Amino acid sequence: MKNNKFSFVQKWKAKIKEKISAMRKKSVEKMQSDEMLSLSEKLKLHKSKIHMRTALMCVFVVLVCAGVITYYQTRVLRHYTVLSSVERSDDSATRYVRLKGRTLKCNPNGVTCVNDSNEVQWNVTFTMQSPITDVCGSTAVVGDCRGKDVYVFDRDGQVGHFEVESTLLKVRVASQGVVAAVLEDGEITWTNVYDAQGTVIVKNKTSMNESGYPVDMDISSDGQKMAVSYLGMDNNNIKTKIAFYNFSSAGKSKTDYLVSSEEYAGVVAPRVMFLDNNYAAVFRDNGITFFGGRQVPEKKSEISVETEIISAFYNDKYIGIITASDEEEQTHKYKMQIYRSNGSRSGKCYFDFDYTNVTLYDDEIVMHNSNGMVIYGTSGKKIASVEYEKQVIDVIKTGNLNKYEVITLDSTDWIKLN
Repeated sequence: MKNNKFSFVQKWKAKIKEKISAMRKKSVEKMQSDEMLSLSEKLKLHKSKIHMRTALMCVFVVLVCAGVITYYQTRVLRHYTVLSSVERSDDSATRYVRLKGRTLKCNPNGVTCVNDSNEVQWNVTFTMQSPITDVCGSTAVVGDCRGKDVYVFDRDGQVGHFEVESTLLKVRVASQGVVAAVLEDGEITWTNVYDAQGTVIVKNKTSMNESGYPVDMDISSDGQKMAVSYLGMDNNNIKTKIAFYNFSSAGKSKTDYLVSSEEYAGVVAPRVMFLDNNYAAVFRDNGITFFGGRQVPEKKSEISVETEIISAFYNDKYIGIITASDEEEQTHKYKMQIYRSNGSRSGKCYFDFDYTNVTLYDDEIVMHNSNGMVIYGTSGKKIASVEYEKQVIDVIKTGNLNKYEVITLDSTDWIKLN
């Protein structure tokens, strides 16, 4: 009996130990499961925090960038720092033109080329009554209006000089040195084309009774095409004929190389220009006409204006006009419209600045009067409005950001707007 009772007790103790062991194992497993669940939740929470921080950082960066963009889009520079200044040694008749990072100083006594540090690169002396200039790329031409001398230059100096046959009225140049000139010989006018040494490439004779009087002309940058604006009469009414000539194989089979033309009754077109080899524009007294074509320029679009065009400006990418304001409230004096070479509008703005000169440099429109300057972008946004401490004669945009060359009565100043 004692053995049986002992055996029963032993079995009972073993069962209790087994149950206790099972309970402990289950408790440990539950604790491990709880720990795993807690770790998973912690990982999810950690990832959520990382995503939240990343999102907040992105929002912050976007807001900062938007703020910076808004600041630069809305700010107007009104102050300047004079970086350097030299006393002017030229006379009041000197005119300044920009030539691929350099400045040409041209007057009746010659041409001087200086860099942006006012260091003389070269100079050529001559005697002219009234020099007129034109620039295409890195090539410039200087002609004696009402004289006969024509000089061709590039950044390194003189590349050609010749005399035309009759009185010189207008002169234009292509990038490789081809020169187009309007000459007057009594009642006869000539629109001729020369190489840089004066060899005649094309001679085009006109008269008032035939094509009309050549009011303006231009030559494409490759020297292959020429555009002429002729003013004539039709039954005692004025008319304008825009003629395009092509001196390549495309025009050799045409009479006088004339490949296309456009006529306007009762209209004067005082300015015609090639914006590049394939695009041309004509400033009419009542608007702008855009032409395009690789070989034969054709009319692409027209813009009409109801008020008189006060000023016109252009380069190889943009053209612009300034007219009197058309605002109903008349809160501003002037309206400026800027167009791309294909005729699409780039920008528009209204302003009150009474300027004496306006020039388009790359993508900046620089206006000035004797008291200061106002600068616009081609989108119509005002970039700067500066009153200057000296009397301003001219303002030239240099190749550096916000840096300009200011010509005054007694000095040439290099400034930075800020």
